[in-house]
Amino acid sequence: MRRYTDTMRFLIAMGAACVMVLPASAQFPQAKPARSLVQFATSLSQRMFLPGEAIELELKLLNNSGGPLTFSPEDGWLDVIITALVKPTGEGALVDRLKPVVVRETFTMQHTDAARTLVDLAPAFDLRRPGLYRITATMIYRGGTAPVTAEPLTINVVPGYKLAELEFGLPRTDPDAPLEVRKYSLQQLTLTEPREMRLYVTVSDAAEEIIFRQIKLGRMAGSDKPPTRLDRLSNLHVLHQAEGGRHFVHSVVSPRGDVLVRETYETVGARPGLELNADGMVTVKGGIRRPRPDDILPAKLKPIEGEVRVKP
Repeated sequence: MRRYTDTMRFLIAMGAACVMVLPASAQFPQAKPARSLVQFATSLSQRMFLPGEAIELELKLLNNSGGPLTFSPEDGWLDVIITALVKPTGEGALVDRLKPVVVRETFTMQHTDAARTLVDLAPAFDLRRPGLYRITATMIYRGGTAPVTAEPLTINVVPGYKLAELEFGLPRTDPDAPLEVRKYSLQQLTLTEPREMRLYVTVSDAAEEIIFRQIKLGRMAGSDKPPTRLDRLSNLHVLHQAEGGRHFVHSVVSPRGDVLVRETYETVGARPGLELNADGMVTVKGGIRRPRPDDILPAKLKPIEGEVRVKP
């Protein structure tokens, strides 16, 4: 009996020794994460925004799956969440989603094709409050084993520096309709990335609780104080000094936030100004008109070999 007990103790000791020398990977085998055959990334042209400003997220896809892939709005292939960062550690709460973020065009990518498109996140999320936000985009493709998540991006929503404001009554087609009062606010925003100063017109209600449109007029000189005038149709006219000093941009914004006119003038002697005519219309006085490309619309993406063009 004693010999049997000694033998059992010896076997147990040897078994324990064998467990101790096994590598951790052998004790707890871990599956390697599957690599996606479709690469997915996102980018932003700027990281600082005014409340209500368009936030155009660029989506970039590269198909290495070995065959064609089709993406359509019905597939629900794109998902975006935005988190309000309330702690230095990066923790936060999800921002309320107002509607899905959808690429509305169907497109097909052949093997090795690349595709790019822009989606505006501002209408889909409640981003009225200034603060830091983290954007995380995820996509799924047919035949993929798991969703693919792009590297998260952080943005800063900040209040602009208000240069001027003007309340006005919205033009009415029905004289018996109640009067709706709106406000134009001329705002300046200094970006750190890229480094530049931009001018905006905000169209809001009188209390600035509802932002109907945030319009970017373009780059401006830092010391400029742009004059503004209201014409008889309640359109706002702004004449701001463009970056560089010699050129002035005349912009006309409608009560609904549409840019109706954009034209550039070069100084000849005194600075150009805005003049209200007898018929209630506003014109530019002084300077020479210089036709230039419109720089309010987003810049076209530089084409790459094998790229599929997708409309936002």
